[in-house]
Amino acid sequence: MQQDLQQLRNDQLKAGVAAAVAIDTATITLNWGTTYQRLEGFGAFAGRATPFFESARRDSIMKQLWGADGLQLNMIRGEIMHTYPFNKATGVVTIKPAGTDIDLDAGSAAYQALTVDQKAQLAQLWILKKVKERYQTPVMFASAWTPPLYMKTNPNSESGKNFNGLNYNCCSSDFANYIAGFVKAYQLEGIGFYGVSPSNEPENVFSDWPASYWTAGHLGEFINNNLRPALNAQGLNTTRIISSENAAWGTANSFLSGMNKNNVDILAGHGYVEIGDLIMGKRGLNQNPKTWNYATGNRPVWMTEASDDAGVYDNTMTGGLKLAVNMHKFLAECNVNAYIYWLGMLAIRNNESLICTNGDGSLDYPKTYDVMGQYSRYVKAGYYRFQSNLANNSTLKVSAWKDPATGKFSVVVVNPGTSETHCRLNLSGFAAAGLSSFLTADNTSTHWQQGTALQPQGNGSFVLNVPPSSVITFTGTAN
Repeated sequence: MQQDLQQLRNDQLKAGVAAAVAIDTATITLNWGTTYQRLEGFGAFAGRATPFFESARRDSIMKQLWGADGLQLNMIRGEIMHTYPFNKATGVVTIKPAGTDIDLDAGSAAYQALTVDQKAQLAQLWILKKVKERYQTPVMFASAWTPPLYMKTNPNSESGKNFNGLNYNCCSSDFANYIAGFVKAYQLEGIGFYGVSPSNEPENVFSDWPASYWTAGHLGEFINNNLRPALNAQGLNTTRIISSENAAWGTANSFLSGMNKNNVDILAGHGYVEIGDLIMGKRGLNQNPKTWNYATGNRPVWMTEASDDAGVYDNTMTGGLKLAVNMHKFLAECNVNAYIYWLGMLAIRNNESLICTNGDGSLDYPKTYDVMGQYSRYVKAGYYRFQSNLANNSTLKVSAWKDPATGKFSVVVVNPGTSETHCRLNLSGFAAAGLSSFLTADNTSTHWQQGTALQPQGNGSFVLNVPPSSVITFTGTAN
């Protein structure tokens, strides 16, 4: 009996030591006076447009992406589809089937009579108009995957394989007028595009989906000599030009550094793995993007597409933390001004989308949805990133954001580790009467689970507990 009791005491002691080891500590110091980039917002791609339009739950999906109860996204990315009818003589692009109302019932015979391309065109127009109408989403932009096929060097292929791209010998002006006509047609429908991008992943000569190969030299020439003049000729002088949207951040760094950017207003790249990783068979979200090493000329830098396009569907925090690390790296280390996820919704379960659809038609919200909200709900357009120093810890990833006009601030803490972390949060140059917290973890049953309000210690600091494998945002107001 005595031996059994001693063994029990030893087991309890070991358990206590293990519990202590499983708790990390950290010191976070926020310095109000040191400020970095201004945030322009968060968004998602408006598609796949056809399944979005045809979904019986499309209104709920839209609300959960752009509405106040959902992600509160303020940006939306569309596509300059290559299938629109185009009158070269007049420059008019027809963005919806003639005589068709955008509120056409998806189950009607009239809708079913449309071609696949016409359905996609109608669907995108409906989505953009409804998002603007319902949520006043201020930043809408669109990218071109490929010019109309008859303008390409190989008009029989949508892809960029074999370096298939714009035929510069005949079609540079035509393609520029096509983009300008697209923007003008949307303007006449009440949608003013904030910006347009003439290329989506211009280096892509491998994939089967629509793409167009560009060199850095040709893309810069096209923007300067053709696209900017074509937009101006349509009275679209304030429509910004976005470039170059390469698939990997490092590729965009190389591409843009060798490109004439005189008429590029917003510099952009995507957030997928680098080309070396891709060659080794890796895919998905870039977990270690590097800050661009050339001068951007103080122009806004946007990350315009990212998702986990690798592996089987994962709606847990394993997938959520991949996105959290990716977002932190881009926002807090690469200093981007905007972050746009790839797909808003899909009619299947897939890691490329923030909202997925189960086999019974119900919606599924992976933890990537909640992680996106940790930023998009609590870090608003117009906030500035300010200094957040982390000490006594190498696991947490911390970024701090403030609204200089109101004093509101948010601190996003990512804990990809397996240990709970106790933090001391020190405030330098300001004080706060209290903090609210919003948690995403595997065991949270609600989106952005709100915790108990936190009060400052006697010296004005706060004590924070950050659960393992979680993302938690703390919000307050400086005084």
